Amino acid sequence: MGGFKIPLEVVIGSVGGVLLILIGVHIIFIVLIASKFAHHESLKKEWAAIKPTKDKVDTIITEMKALQKSYKSITEISGEDGIRWSRKLNNISDSLPRGVWLRKIAINEESFNIQGSAISKRADEMINVHTFTSALKQQKGFMDDFSQFDLGSIQRKTISNTEIAEFSIMINYNEEKDESENSGKN
Repeated sequence: MGGFKIPLEVVIGSVGGVLLILIGVHIIFIVLIASKFAHHESLKKEWAAIKPTKDKVDTIITEMKALQKSYKSITEISGEDGIRWSRKLNNISDSLPRGVWLRKIAINEESFNIQGSAISKRADEMINVHTFTSALKQQKGFMDDFSQFDLGSIQRKTISNTEIAEFSIMINYNEEKDESENSGKN
């Protein structure tokens, strides 16, 4: 048998060397893990230190987005190319017959709303409401920015022998204008 024989010292030395290399690699990994853990702990401390500031910034950003949304709604309703509300209010004032009183004027994203009462000692309060709505519709330029004019139900009641008619009007904005504004933004 003419085989090659490795001396026992070489085998023991080789096994010992491999074990030393494995132990060395293991120690290197332990050191790397420990350093990464220490770095992770320092990052957690930094995060804990800046978290209150980050929360404040997040709150400010949320408030800013809400304000921007409100600003956008307001500018859409009253922007340069929007509705001239002073002219609309003058039209309303010019259309009011004697005995018609407005309680509330509300503007929102979808519509323009008017609530009021008509008072008459001659029992013509219903006629006064219809006179007001007709005059308002006929005002030059009043309906230019609106598409639909709805006189809601008129509620009659008597207070101290005086007839009162309470009414509400809902006026929708032009949809074509909204669509052209939205298509211009795309």
